[in-house]
Amino acid sequence: MAHPFDPAKIGQDIVDALNGILQDDVARYVDFAERQSAGLAKLAAWIAEATIAGEIDADDRQWFLENLEKMTENFARVVVGLTLLTIEKAWNAIVDVLWGAVNSALKAASVPNKIPVPAAPAP
Repeated sequence: MAHPFDPAKIGQDIVDALNGILQDDVARYVDFAERQSAGLAKLAAWIAEATIAGEIDADDRQWFLENLEKMTENFARVVVGLTLLTIEKAWNAIVDVLWGAVNSALKAASVPNKIPVPAAPAP
């Protein structure tokens, strides 16, 4: 029996959908990461410079280092969160194409039951 749709086209539709998502998200993430990284690096350089020049004492340096650590952790958490969003977008795109193809084929064959799209897996 012939396939009710072209699997190669569906495969390409998935790749096209993912390509759009990944290109958009990666471009935004790189821009964000560049800005955050530059700011963190400048603060780290200032802490070293101010310590060497004697402009800050050990207590002040510790305070700045603790803040640098918190900002670094927040940056890393944002990157993780953005990555999880991209994973969910990718899942939705893949599922939409695959389940859309199956449901379109079923509808064309007058099969009354639409197959529900599965929920995204837990991270």
